[in-house]
Amino acid sequence: MKLVILGPAGSGKGQNTSRIAKKYNLKHVVVGDIVKKEIREKTDVGKIMYDYTSVGKFVPTNLVMQVLNKQLKNLDGYDGYIIDTAPINMEQFEKMNIDELDAAISLEVKNYDILRERVLNRLRCPECFAVTSVPDAPDNRCSDCGAELEHRYDDNLPTLNFRLKQYENETLPVIKAFKELGKIIHIDASGTKDEVFKQICSKINRFFAKKTKEEAE
Repeated sequence: MKLVILGPAGSGKGQNTSRIAKKYNLKHVVVGDIVKKEIREKTDVGKIMYDYTSVGKFVPTNLVMQVLNKQLKNLDGYDGYIIDTAPINMEQFEKMNIDELDAAISLEVKNYDILRERVLNRLRCPECFAVTSVPDAPDNRCSDCGAELEHRYDDNLPTLNFRLKQYENETLPVIKAFKELGKIIHIDASGTKDEVFKQICSKINRFFAKKTKEEAE
């Protein structure tokens, strides 16, 4: 099972990717976290990446592919992988091995006010990269590892609005391309986290049941 998950900021990509990976025994590959690790460690590539992410811009494709390919080389012990937030534009789409991918999960939220509220309340663990929210973490501690949670430096309204425009202009064409290939799983991500995850699992199971049936015929 080889998946990617796409959606606008605040749609629940990080949270759902983690749960999908655990349920289906997939390697959890988070492009954003790989980028943040490079930035935090101030590597040569990380310094270049920071110049883009600090103003809400996408990291150039060649840099994304460089760090992503390292993560996909070793799948020992896993039944596949799920990539969080790649490909996010047609340039990345054209440079990835799309034939190898089974499907793209598209998390969709039509009401952007929901996204704005989620992003402004979002907290992230700097140690294990778990994602939660202010209401779900009153003690400001990660429920997985106990580390102190933090707001992302780029979780603010100006950056969010910029990202939403980028999503509309650059990522929606990617979703359309996956749909044309018959490799898309549409998800209404406006509900609660448990409602959304239940819908994701149901649609993943149906998608692969149909795929298996078609391959057997």
